[in-house]
Amino acid sequence: MTTAVEKKTATFVPDPKANVVPFMRDVFTIPSNPREKPRLIGSQCKECEEYFFPKTGAKATCDNPFCPRSTSVVLLSGRGKLLSATVTRSHEGQERASAVILLEEGIKINSVLLDWEGFRDLLVPGTPVELVLQKMEVRETGETVVGYAFKMVTGRRKPKFPPPPAPPAPPAARRGAAPRPAAPAPKPPAVPAAVKAAPAAAAKKAAPKPAPKKAKPKQKAPARKKPAKKAARTALKRKAKPPARKKPAPKRKAAPKKKASPKKAARPKSKRR
Repeated sequence: MTTAVEKKTATFVPDPKANVVPFMRDVFTIPSNPREKPRLIGSQCKECEEYFFPKTGAKATCDNPFCPRSTSVVLLSGRGKLLSATVTRSHEGQERASAVILLEEGIKINSVLLDWEGFRDLLVPGTPVELVLQKMEVRETGETVVGYAFKMVTGRRKPKFPPPPAPPAPPAARRGAAPRPAAPAPKPPAVPAAVKAAPAAAAKKAAPKPAPKKAKPKQKAPARKKPAKKAARTALKRKAKPPARKKPAPKRKAAPKKKASPKKAARPKSKRR
Protein backbone atom coordinates (compact mmCIF):
# COMPACT_ATOMS: atom_id res chain seq x y z
CA MET A 1 0.00 0.00 0.00
CA THR A 2 1.35 3.40 -0.94
CA THR A 3 1.98 6.03 1.70
CA ALA A 4 1.22 9.74 1.85
CA VAL A 5 4.89 10.58 1.19
CA GLU A 6 4.92 8.69 -2.13
CA LYS A 7 1.76 10.40 -3.37
CA LYS A 8 2.45 13.89 -4.73
CA THR A 9 0.03 16.67 -3.86
CA ALA A 10 -1.77 18.61 -6.60
CA THR A 11 -2.06 21.77 -4.48
CA PHE A 12 0.00 24.67 -5.82
CA VAL A 13 1.91 26.92 -3.39
CA PRO A 14 3.06 30.11 -5.19
CA ASP A 15 6.66 31.24 -4.96
CA PRO A 16 7.11 34.96 -4.17
CA LYS A 17 9.78 35.24 -6.87
CA ALA A 18 7.74 33.42 -9.57
CA ASN A 19 5.42 35.20 -11.99
CA VAL A 20 2.00 33.69 -11.19
CA VAL A 21 -1.19 34.92 -12.91
CA PRO A 22 -4.84 33.77 -12.53
CA PHE A 23 -6.66 32.14 -15.45
CA MET A 24 -9.39 34.84 -15.09
CA ARG A 25 -9.31 38.28 -13.48
CA ASP A 26 -11.34 39.31 -10.41
CA VAL A 27 -12.26 35.73 -9.42
CA PHE A 28 -9.77 34.87 -6.64
CA THR A 29 -6.67 36.31 -5.02
CA ILE A 30 -3.13 34.92 -5.20
CA PRO A 31 -1.28 35.21 -1.87
CA SER A 32 2.21 36.66 -1.92
CA ASN A 33 3.19 34.83 1.26
CA PRO A 34 3.07 31.01 1.62
CA ARG A 35 1.39 31.45 5.03
CA GLU A 36 -1.55 33.29 3.53
CA LYS A 37 -4.49 31.52 1.88
CA PRO A 38 -6.28 32.42 -1.37
CA ARG A 39 -9.69 34.10 -1.20
CA LEU A 40 -12.64 34.25 -3.57
CA ILE A 41 -13.75 37.70 -4.80
CA GLY A 42 -17.50 38.28 -4.51
CA SER A 43 -20.11 40.99 -3.90
CA GLN A 44 -22.46 41.86 -1.05
CA CYS A 45 -25.64 43.92 -0.98
CA LYS A 46 -25.49 46.84 1.45
CA GLU A 47 -29.20 46.58 2.28
CA CYS A 48 -30.02 42.85 2.60
CA GLU A 49 -26.39 41.74 3.12
CA GLU A 50 -26.70 38.92 0.58
CA TYR A 51 -23.50 37.55 -1.02
CA PHE A 52 -22.88 36.84 -4.71
CA PHE A 53 -20.13 34.99 -6.61
CA PRO A 54 -18.50 35.96 -8.85
CA LYS A 55 -18.72 39.68 -8.19
CA THR A 56 -21.47 41.66 -9.93
CA GLY A 57 -19.55 44.88 -10.55
CA ALA A 58 -19.12 48.24 -8.78
CA LYS A 59 -22.33 49.84 -10.09
CA ALA A 60 -24.49 46.66 -10.14
CA THR A 61 -27.60 46.48 -8.01
CA CYS A 62 -28.83 43.62 -5.85
CA ASP A 63 -30.56 40.70 -7.58
CA ASN A 64 -33.50 41.09 -5.20
CA PRO A 65 -36.13 43.30 -6.97
CA PHE A 66 -37.27 44.73 -3.62
CA CYS A 67 -33.69 45.82 -2.78
CA PRO A 68 -32.54 48.49 -5.26
CA ARG A 69 -29.33 49.25 -3.40
CA SER A 70 -25.95 48.72 -5.07
CA THR A 71 -23.41 46.05 -4.09
CA SER A 72 -19.84 46.27 -2.89
CA VAL A 73 -16.84 44.02 -3.54
CA VAL A 74 -15.89 41.70 -0.67
CA LEU A 75 -13.50 38.81 -0.11
CA LEU A 76 -15.19 35.50 0.73
CA SER A 77 -13.78 33.22 3.39
CA GLY A 78 -13.03 30.26 1.03
CA ARG A 79 -14.35 27.72 3.54
CA GLY A 80 -17.44 25.53 3.28
CA LYS A 81 -18.74 21.95 3.23
CA LEU A 82 -19.58 19.30 0.67
CA LEU A 83 -23.13 18.90 -0.56
CA SER A 84 -22.35 16.15 -3.11
CA ALA A 85 -19.31 14.67 -4.89
CA THR A 86 -18.82 12.69 -8.13
CA VAL A 87 -15.82 10.67 -9.28
CA THR A 88 -15.35 10.19 -13.05
CA ARG A 89 -12.78 8.15 -14.98
CA SER A 90 -11.35 9.02 -18.38
CA HIS A 91 -10.43 6.64 -21.20
CA GLU A 92 -6.81 6.76 -20.06
CA GLY A 93 -7.78 5.50 -16.59
CA GLN A 94 -7.32 8.83 -14.74
CA GLU A 95 -9.89 9.66 -12.07
CA ARG A 96 -11.24 13.12 -11.30
CA ALA A 97 -13.56 14.32 -8.50
CA SER A 98 -15.93 17.26 -8.75
CA ALA A 99 -18.27 18.53 -6.04
CA VAL A 100 -21.03 20.98 -5.18
CA ILE A 101 -19.86 23.15 -2.26
CA LEU A 102 -21.83 25.36 0.09
CA LEU A 103 -19.70 28.27 1.31
CA GLU A 104 -20.02 29.81 4.75
CA GLU A 105 -21.64 32.86 3.13
CA GLY A 106 -24.50 30.66 1.78
CA ILE A 107 -23.33 30.51 -1.86
CA LYS A 108 -23.39 27.22 -3.83
CA ILE A 109 -20.60 26.71 -6.36
CA ASN A 110 -19.24 23.83 -8.47
CA SER A 111 -15.54 23.10 -8.20
CA VAL A 112 -12.85 20.45 -8.59
CA LEU A 113 -11.49 18.51 -5.58
CA LEU A 114 -7.75 17.95 -5.10
CA ASP A 115 -5.86 15.37 -3.02
CA TRP A 116 -8.98 13.26 -2.43
CA GLU A 117 -7.54 9.86 -3.50
CA GLY A 118 -6.52 8.82 0.01
CA PHE A 119 -9.79 9.98 1.61
CA ARG A 120 -12.51 8.28 -0.44
CA ASP A 121 -14.55 7.60 2.67
CA LEU A 122 -14.86 11.40 3.26
CA LEU A 123 -16.63 12.09 -0.05
CA VAL A 124 -19.93 12.48 1.78
CA PRO A 125 -22.14 15.52 2.47
CA GLY A 126 -20.96 17.64 5.39
CA THR A 127 -17.19 17.15 4.97
CA PRO A 128 -15.39 20.50 5.49
CA VAL A 129 -13.39 21.92 2.56
CA GLU A 130 -11.11 24.90 1.96
CA LEU A 131 -9.95 26.90 -1.06
CA VAL A 132 -6.55 26.07 -2.68
CA LEU A 133 -4.74 26.89 -5.92
CA GLN A 134 -4.19 24.52 -8.85
CA LYS A 135 -1.44 24.78 -11.45
CA MET A 136 -2.83 24.73 -15.01
CA GLU A 137 0.02 25.57 -17.42
CA VAL A 138 3.28 27.42 -17.94
CA ARG A 139 3.37 29.87 -20.84
CA GLU A 140 6.32 30.53 -23.16
CA THR A 141 6.83 33.90 -21.49
CA GLY A 142 7.52 32.14 -18.18
CA GLU A 143 4.17 32.94 -16.53
CA THR A 144 2.53 30.22 -14.45
CA VAL A 145 -1.25 30.12 -14.91
CA VAL A 146 -3.21 28.91 -11.89
CA GLY A 147 -6.88 28.28 -11.10
CA TYR A 148 -8.88 27.70 -7.93
CA ALA A 149 -10.07 24.38 -6.47
CA PHE A 150 -11.06 22.93 -3.10
CA LYS A 151 -9.47 20.44 -0.79
CA MET A 152 -11.01 18.42 2.05
CA VAL A 153 -9.92 19.37 5.56
CA THR A 154 -8.63 16.10 7.07
CA GLY A 155 -6.56 17.37 10.02
CA ARG A 156 -4.01 14.80 11.19
CA ARG A 157 -5.72 11.90 9.50
CA LYS A 158 -3.42 9.85 7.26
CA PRO A 159 -4.51 8.93 3.73
CA LYS A 160 -5.38 5.33 2.82
CA PHE A 161 -4.77 4.42 -0.80
CA PRO A 162 -6.39 1.30 -2.31
CA PRO A 163 -4.09 -1.55 -3.44
CA PRO A 164 -3.24 -1.72 -7.14
CA PRO A 165 -5.63 -3.83 -9.24
CA ALA A 166 -4.64 -7.45 -9.88
CA PRO A 167 -3.68 -8.46 -13.44
CA PRO A 168 -6.51 -10.08 -15.41
CA ALA A 169 -6.69 -13.87 -15.26
CA PRO A 170 -6.24 -15.89 -18.50
CA PRO A 171 -9.52 -16.95 -20.13
CA ALA A 172 -10.73 -20.36 -18.97
CA ALA A 173 -10.89 -23.13 -21.56
CA ARG A 174 -14.39 -24.13 -22.62
CA ARG A 175 -15.65 -27.61 -21.79
CA GLY A 176 -15.27 -29.98 -24.69
CA ALA A 177 -13.16 -27.56 -26.69
CA ALA A 178 -10.14 -29.05 -28.42
CA PRO A 179 -6.78 -27.76 -27.14
CA ARG A 180 -4.92 -25.42 -29.40
CA PRO A 181 -2.08 -27.09 -31.31
CA ALA A 182 1.40 -26.04 -30.36
CA ALA A 183 3.32 -23.86 -32.74
CA PRO A 184 5.51 -25.94 -35.11
CA ALA A 185 9.25 -25.84 -34.54
CA PRO A 186 11.25 -23.86 -37.11
CA LYS A 187 12.66 -26.05 -39.87
CA PRO A 188 16.44 -26.03 -40.50
CA PRO A 189 17.60 -24.54 -43.81
CA ALA A 190 17.43 -26.94 -46.76
CA VAL A 191 20.74 -28.43 -47.95
CA PRO A 192 21.08 -29.28 -51.68
CA ALA A 193 21.20 -32.98 -52.59
CA ALA A 194 24.62 -32.70 -54.27
CA VAL A 195 26.21 -31.40 -51.07
CA LYS A 196 24.64 -34.24 -49.04
CA ALA A 197 25.75 -36.98 -51.50
CA ALA A 198 29.40 -35.89 -51.73
CA PRO A 199 30.50 -36.55 -48.12
CA ALA A 200 28.40 -39.73 -47.95
CA ALA A 201 30.08 -41.22 -51.06
CA ALA A 202 33.55 -40.30 -49.79
CA ALA A 203 32.84 -41.92 -46.45
CA LYS A 204 31.72 -45.14 -48.11
CA LYS A 205 34.92 -45.39 -50.17
CA ALA A 206 37.17 -44.72 -47.18
CA ALA A 207 35.48 -47.20 -44.85
CA PRO A 208 37.03 -50.76 -44.93
CA LYS A 209 34.83 -53.60 -46.12
CA PRO A 210 33.84 -56.05 -43.35
CA ALA A 211 34.99 -59.70 -43.64
CA PRO A 212 32.28 -62.19 -44.70
CA LYS A 213 30.83 -64.14 -41.84
CA LYS A 214 31.00 -67.99 -41.84
CA ALA A 215 27.70 -69.75 -41.74
CA LYS A 216 27.33 -71.87 -38.60
CA PRO A 217 25.98 -75.44 -39.00
CA LYS A 218 22.48 -75.90 -37.84
CA GLN A 219 22.11 -77.96 -34.70
CA LYS A 220 19.15 -80.22 -34.20
CA ALA A 221 17.18 -79.56 -31.11
CA PRO A 222 17.48 -82.43 -28.61
CA ALA A 223 14.40 -84.59 -28.19
CA ARG A 224 12.49 -83.92 -25.10
CA LYS A 225 12.52 -86.77 -22.60
CA LYS A 226 9.39 -87.67 -20.80
CA PRO A 227 9.60 -87.74 -17.04
CA ALA A 228 10.00 -91.16 -15.39
CA LYS A 229 6.63 -91.09 -13.66
CA LYS A 230 4.69 -90.41 -16.83
CA ALA A 231 6.60 -93.16 -18.70
CA ALA A 232 5.80 -95.73 -15.96
CA ARG A 233 2.12 -94.83 -16.01
CA THR A 234 1.84 -95.24 -19.77
CA ALA A 235 3.60 -98.64 -19.56
CA LEU A 236 1.15 -99.94 -16.89
CA LYS A 237 -1.84 -98.77 -18.91
CA ARG A 238 -0.57 -100.64 -21.99
CA LYS A 239 -0.08 -103.92 -19.99
CA ALA A 240 -3.45 -103.77 -18.26
CA LYS A 241 -5.43 -103.28 -21.44
CA PRO A 242 -5.46 -106.28 -23.85
CA PRO A 243 -5.14 -105.51 -27.47
CA ALA A 244 -8.47 -104.75 -28.96
CA ARG A 245 -9.82 -107.49 -31.21
CA LYS A 246 -11.66 -106.77 -34.32
CA LYS A 247 -15.27 -107.98 -34.25
CA PRO A 248 -16.35 -110.00 -37.26
CA ALA A 249 -18.85 -108.34 -39.42
CA PRO A 250 -22.38 -109.73 -38.88
CA LYS A 251 -23.69 -111.98 -41.66
CA ARG A 252 -26.73 -110.88 -43.48
CA LYS A 253 -29.72 -113.26 -43.25
CA ALA A 254 -31.21 -114.43 -46.50
CA ALA A 255 -34.73 -113.32 -47.15
CA PRO A 256 -37.31 -116.21 -46.64
CA LYS A 257 -38.78 -117.68 -49.79
CA LYS A 258 -42.45 -117.21 -50.33
CA LYS A 259 -44.51 -120.45 -50.37
CA ALA A 260 -46.61 -121.12 -53.44
CA SER A 261 -50.28 -120.88 -52.69
CA PRO A 262 -52.27 -124.05 -53.62
CA LYS A 263 -54.42 -123.75 -56.66
CA LYS A 264 -58.08 -123.80 -56.04
CA ALA A 265 -60.04 -126.75 -57.56
CA ALA A 266 -62.26 -125.77 -60.35
CA ARG A 267 -65.94 -126.18 -59.67
CA PRO A 268 -67.87 -128.36 -62.04
CA LYS A 269 -70.08 -126.55 -64.34
CA SER A 270 -73.72 -127.14 -63.69
CA LYS A 271 -75.69 -128.60 -66.53
CA ARG A 272 -78.87 -127.07 -67.38
CA ARG A 273 -81.76 -129.29 -67.44
